[in-house]
Amino acid sequence: MNKIQMIVVLMLLVLVGCQQTTEPPVEEEPVTPPEETEVEREQEEEPPLPVEKETTISIGAVGDVLLHERLYETAEVEDGYDFMPMLEPVKHLMEAPDFMMANQESLPGGEELGLSTYPMFNSPQEIARDLQLAGVDLVSVANNHTLDRGLDLVYNSIDYYDEIGLGYVGAYRDQDDRDTDRIVDVDGISLGILAYTYGTNGIPVPEGHEYVVALIDDEQMEEDVAALRDQVDILIVHMHWGAEYILEPNEDQLHQANLLAEAGVDIIFGHHPHVLQPIDVIEQEDGHETTVFYSLGNFLSGQNFDYTDIGGIATIDVTKVTLDDELVSLKVHSPHIEPTVVMREEGSYRVRELSEVGASPINGSTHDEMSEHVIQYME
Repeated sequence: MNKIQMIVVLMLLVLVGCQQTTEPPVEEEPVTPPEETEVEREQEEEPPLPVEKETTISIGAVGDVLLHERLYETAEVEDGYDFMPMLEPVKHLMEAPDFMMANQESLPGGEELGLSTYPMFNSPQEIARDLQLAGVDLVSVANNHTLDRGLDLVYNSIDYYDEIGLGYVGAYRDQDDRDTDRIVDVDGISLGILAYTYGTNGIPVPEGHEYVVALIDDEQMEEDVAALRDQVDILIVHMHWGAEYILEPNEDQLHQANLLAEAGVDIIFGHHPHVLQPIDVIEQEDGHETTVFYSLGNFLSGQNFDYTDIGGIATIDVTKVTLDDELVSLKVHSPHIEPTVVMREEGSYRVRELSEVGASPINGSTHDEMSEHVIQYME
């Protein structure tokens, strides 16, 4: 091979070598895991825990509000009547319960009908206003004085209750009113309320107006309770019953209390004896309990003999437990009566705590004695 040929061959080898250089490696893209779907995420989330809620409310009641002439005369002011000074000393106790009731034994028909005292009562309408201002949410008006001044007394009173927005039960304007269930919601706990009286002091219920006052009748009460029972959490009945001025319940009261307990009533507030009677709890075979306050005595009255100056502010608690809004349990518990006394002071009257006064000026009874009296059946 000559010199020129060798040079050509070497040049070709150099060119071929240049073309065989190694290419840089290609970087691999990172592998991204597939995104979770909405369905997969939902399957992995834990279900929410059940929500338990416990609610406790307090229910209260006072006894007979029976305005004798000496009471409304001392309450007279320039532009009407003012009973607040009489109620003020115990107003804090009346305002404490979540729902408060009173037995308005002398109905507030007002001056239009002419005010009147024993034996045929008609009271100033301001007493209803002042009971409401003191904390009362509803009045029971089924009692032996409901018809003292005829149908007009009932209608005037109901008109005024409606005007001020005060609830009432036991006497009614018409059949539609009688058929309207008294159901109240208190912080998510529903209360159904009924009221009955043993009679109307011999005054017949006018023909065609049988609705006007609810009379104690075993069959009718059972029917009313059955109709209301499943609509409410707690069923309350006010009973105007028993014998006046007797410190213990009589056979009629015991019979009616047991009948109502068997029908499913939870709480009974008793009125009419004008003195304090004991509390009792009636238990059924299925465990249902009925708390009975046999008589709350006189709350505000002009009676001033034996034990008639003493009454009581009753309270009782209800606890409701729900789980995701489904009822788990209902418990009625902690019944209590705080004894009160009507005092004659400075030419007027005052309702005071018996513990504050020390003893009744009429019969000498003390707070401790009356407190022991009302719980004797529960010891």
